[in-house]
Amino acid sequence: DDPIKILIHQATTTDDDQGDAETNTGFVMWPSAVLLSHHISQHPEIISKVQDGNGDDANNGGGGDIMELGAGCGLPGLTAAAILQKNQDESNANNSNNNSSSASGETSSNNNDTKVIFTDYNPAVLENLKQNIELNEFDVSHEVYGLDWFHQQPAGHNDDDEDRAGVMKREENIYVERKANTWVDTEGKSHDQLKLILGADLIVCSNDSDLVAHTLDASLAEGGMAVILGASADRRFGVADFPNSCRELGMKVDVEENILEAREDGGEKLM
Repeated sequence: DDPIKILIHQATTTDDDQGDAETNTGFVMWPSAVLLSHHISQHPEIISKVQDGNGDDANNGGGGDIMELGAGCGLPGLTAAAILQKNQDESNANNSNNNSSSASGETSSNNNDTKVIFTDYNPAVLENLKQNIELNEFDVSHEVYGLDWFHQQPAGHNDDDEDRAGVMKREENIYVERKANTWVDTEGKSHDQLKLILGADLIVCSNDSDLVAHTLDASLAEGGMAVILGASADRRFGVADFPNSCRELGMKVDVEENILEAREDGGEKLM
């Protein structure tokens, strides 16, 4: 197969308002994003399964869409879009061949409505995401939304800190209603849950384990899957607590450590 090629532009921190260490992590390409993109390119069935089931699941909570959480430069989401595009092109080619040989003129059905949703918190990062989408010129449905993990927390969570109660916009001090089985963007609009969520290097601070777990709980549809890849627990605060934070919310969690294995030629391969 031809290799997947993705063009990436990294945003720059020229705006003083974007200098907060908690929100400027999306300006650079993190190694975990590269590894996650490699993983899904080596296992395109992760993406294809969502696409193939789109018609069946569209009215059963989730819509068969894909979201990259904390997208930053958007490499995993763009890789997913490239896989969707490839599948779509192959499906269209097959349908064209079927039409040419079909006396009845009927076309074979295909599910090309899967959408890729890119999310991050920083406005400058979101603008750069839009630029990266344009750079790659794929013909796949997509959206870009601001998403704040604090907004996804259930009402009453961490009541001792109102700014982190989960239904409050941090800057405006305005409470936002979030309907059950939805996630909410930074404009306060609720969105349907998704069948697949991708995330790379999401756990940076000690409280991120709970924040990301609750965000997954809000945004992941029943029967869906999240593929989260990050640094090991000895390199990031909160990583060790993340699996249990998810399990406490009823999610099934499989953890694979040390995903890099040395090759005989001295390089590394993704396990």
